[in-house]
Amino acid sequence: MKNIIFESKHTGDFEINSILRNFFDIFFIPILNNLPSNFQKTIKKTHKSADEVIEKATSHSALEVLYSHGRIHKSKNILQKFFRYVWFTRNNAKAVRNRLKIVKREITKEIIKKKDTGITLLSIASGSARAVVESFANVPLITHTPVSLNFLDKSIEAISYSRSLAKNLDGAYTCKWITDTANSFPKYFPDNKPNIVEMVGLLDYFDDEKILQTFKTIYDNLEEGGVLITANVIDNKERPFLEKVVGWNMIYSTPEDFIRIANEAGFNSENIVVYVEPLKIHFVMVAHK
Repeated sequence: MKNIIFESKHTGDFEINSILRNFFDIFFIPILNNLPSNFQKTIKKTHKSADEVIEKATSHSALEVLYSHGRIHKSKNILQKFFRYVWFTRNNAKAVRNRLKIVKREITKEIIKKKDTGITLLSIASGSARAVVESFANVPLITHTPVSLNFLDKSIEAISYSRSLAKNLDGAYTCKWITDTANSFPKYFPDNKPNIVEMVGLLDYFDDEKILQTFKTIYDNLEEGGVLITANVIDNKERPFLEKVVGWNMIYSTPEDFIRIANEAGFNSENIVVYVEPLKIHFVMVAHK
């Protein structure tokens, strides 16, 4: 499809695999996928960062560890450094970081596009809010138009973490943190609808029916000309290892699935672009109303 763009090392600073790494994975991935589920205990002992990802799988805390390449916890010896490298250069870990780069790029584009008319941004299931915070760090301070940043998450812990990460934005702009579920957001915007909605990391756990419901809610409450930036995971060779050993279960989709569901929700396919990161494990959909 013409509105699906496959990213490569030539389109951005992405993490990719060398020919040697791809050859190595022919043998290594089947080994990972055939590990027994109780091997999880052994992996947790190899590094504190691996332990945190497994203990807090699916949460913002686990994603933050992945974003940091596992360096959020120090390696105490050479063996720990080795295992940190092994676990945090797996394809899924690289793909999550690639996804973050695409999301930041697309948010930054929208900030620049809307900075002269005003920005009302909503981050749904905001987690750490890292993508939004780092995107605003990429542009000069906006002082001539109103900027409202709204972070919604059902986790009080995530809300607290994002407050600390966004401390430089709070004060420069109007910032609001909301503890609630995704489809409840319209009641917090009775007057001005959001013109940028970012929702990344949530739909990996929604089935098609729930995704459609969420897309419809967003479409109906998005300002005309506004944009939805969202993402999902694609089925991949490391899935058995992630599910059985790491304990990170997700609902896998394709770009075509998301385009179809967005169409059903009201978005015109001509206004939708999907970016697939180079490892083809995550995609980011940008849909304008």
